Amino acid sequence: MDRFHAMEAFVCVVDSGSFSGAARHLGVGQPSVSKLIAGLEERLQVRLLIRSTRRLTMTEAGQSYYAHARRALDEANEAEATARVSASGLQGRLRICAPVTFARLHIAPILGKFMDLHPDLKLEVVMDDRTVDLLEENIDVAFRLGDLADSSLTARKLATSERLVLASPAYLERHGRPLSPGDLLAHEAIVYSQTAPPTVWL
Repeated sequence: MDRFHAMEAFVCVVDSGSFSGAARHLGVGQPSVSKLIAGLEERLQVRLLIRSTRRLTMTEAGQSYYAHARRALDEANEAEATARVSASGLQGRLRICAPVTFARLHIAPILGKFMDLHPDLKLEVVMDDRTVDLLEENIDVAFRLGDLADSSLTARKLATSERLVLASPAYLERHGRPLSPGDLLAHEAIVYSQTAPPTVWL
């Protein structure tokens, strides 16, 4: 933690232009800031700042260290902000899409509970059976059924689903009962498909 404090103190000294300005920003005494910088230079065994009565000047090593330290502090602050948002729930806009029947059966029933957990989230649900272009329509999350097409997007398998071939008793009485998948080729069918031609049975 002292290493982090020393890095933060050094960046504050450079940004404020003085030890006293850094001390005010950090809420500590000036001697504490001086001690942190001295300890940092001792540990690194290099001079980072040249002190004069009028101003502070960074050495070449100090300039290099400042650039890396500034980036490290910014990333640390971003990590903390992300953690706080995660702890307080999702915020902003989330736009999801799913096939109509799937959304009605599996997404709509849990939307109320989901929104109760994330009251600051604005949720948009697009129910559409076509293959939506996620980038073109600004979709954050999409639920897809069937084989996944080649894509550079991140995908995760959530579950498997069963597909059934159904027939009414009246149809079977007229056309006979198929005994094997091959028999289906001789039967009439209503085939629903989002990708393959409707005449293809998979």
